[in-house]
Formats: sequence, C-alpha cells, structure tokens
Amino acid sequence: MHPTRALALAAGLLLLAGPRAALTQETAPPAAQSARPAAPSAPPSAAKPRRAQTPSQPIMVYDARIEAGDLRISGSVRKSGAVVVLDDDISIQADRRGRFVFRLPYRPGTCVVTLKSEEDEREAVIANCAPEGQPGPQGEPGPIGPAGAPGEAGAKGEPGAKGEAGAAGAKGEPGLAGPAGSQGPAGPRGEAGPKGEAGSQGEPGARGAAGAPGPAAAPAASPLRAVRAESCASGGCTVSCTRGEVFVSAYCLRSGTPVVSETDGAPSAACPADSAGMVGICGKL
Repeated sequence: MHPTRALALAAGLLLLAGPRAALTQETAPPAAQSARPAAPSAPPSAAKPRRAQTPSQPIMVYDARIEAGDLRISGSVRKSGAVVVLDDDISIQADRRGRFVFRLPYRPGTCVVTLKSEEDEREAVIANCAPEGQPGPQGEPGPIGPAGAPGEAGAKGEPGAKGEAGAAGAKGEPGLAGPAGSQGPAGPRGEAGPKGEAGSQGEPGARGAAGAPGPAAAPAASPLRAVRAESCASGGCTVSCTRGEVFVSAYCLRSGTPVVSETDGAPSAACPADSAGMVGICGKL
C-alpha cells in the first residue's frame, strides 16, 4: 500500500474511535512495555494500619490551656495504656496509641502543672491562666453576726478513764457543834467497888447534957420499893412505877437490856421476850 494512503486510513480510524481512543493511544507505553499485563491494584481494605509515631520526648504535650472554665491538657506518652498523673492527684489512662486528654474544672495556683507516667516526668505551662498573687493585707473584722439557733444535742460519749487520785487537801476547820441529842436509856448498874480503908478514929467529944424525952415516933416508911415480873411473854415483859416515883434501876434477868419510858405520867420499864423476867426499883421524889 502507498504510504500516503496508509496515513489517511489511520487518521480516519482515529476519528471513528473518538477522543477516548486517541487519549489512550497518546498515553499508551511503548510496544515492549504494553506487552506486560498490568498488576491488579490492592483493594482499600487490605491497606496496612498506620503505626503510632513514638514521641521524641517521654511525655509530649500538644495543648495545655484553660478554656470554658476547664483545664484542658492533651498529649502522648511512650507506652500505650500507661497511667498519666497530674500534680500527684488526678490520673488518667492513655489509649492504645499512648495519647491522653485531661479536661476538668481545675486551675493550678502557679499556672504550671507536673505530669508523670511511670519513671517519666515533666512540667507544662498552662495558657490563659494567671498565677495567684501575694495575699493582701488583712481587713478589719466585720461586725458580729446574730447568734445561730442551738444545734441538737450530740450522742452521749463513753465515760473516760478514771483519773489518778489527787493530793490530799489541807485539814479543814472543825465544824460547829451540833445540838445535844435526847437522853439515852439508863445503862446497867455497875459492879460494887472495893471497900475503902477505915479512917483513923477521932477523939471523943464532950458529953452533952441529957435532953427531955421526946414522943414515940411512928415507924418510918422506906423511900424505895421493888417491882418484879416473874417471866416474859412473847411480846416481852413490863414493870411500872406510880406517878410521883422514878425508876432508880431496872434489870432484865438472864439477858436483855431494859428500856425505860413513861406512860400517862407513870414511868415504866420493858425487857425483851428472851429475858427470864425483870426487877425494877422505884423511888419517891
């Protein structure tokens, strides 16, 4: 075929195939390379996961500021799942990529915080934060407010331990004498004392003149008389004197102590039931 006719035929074929075919022809590689089959492209799901980048410092801080009333700190540590502690008080656990985020209502007094993670430690300055100033002078005390309502009584506490005995106090002054008590009953009669020695004989006196014979005197009555109870019943025994007489003495036979009293102006004495009887001596005043 004539070269001129071959070129004309090729141009006609390109016009019939359209612009896509012409673009394919222009971008097609040389014949030696087009003979190789094109490698199939890998599906998007088969792409390898991206590994977390290791921070250049042990603890990295990306953001540290106060915003909207909260302290916000974000950063990363070298180990995934490591615990990050803020100012030795607040802790949080990093994610699998080692990243952590603090967000809490907290303002450090110096606007500088300390971050710790295992053996790593660093400080970070907080943006949008003003450190606390020096305390001002103490103001004058305000007026005393009204007294509040009394609170409820608390539970009774347990008794405390017994304290040690204190030192003995000084001896006090003697108190005033009390009133005299009532007279007690007469005690039992004491034993007769020993007979005293006879005194020296005195000198005989002068003999007196004989007096006139007097009238014959009546026999004198004894000022004493005895009252007796031969036995005592279950309620005891009693002996009495008449009015105008007094008990000179009273005795309970075998056992017991007599009790002297007065009934209707006449004195009386009583012995308990275990006495074998009693004897009393009445005398006229």
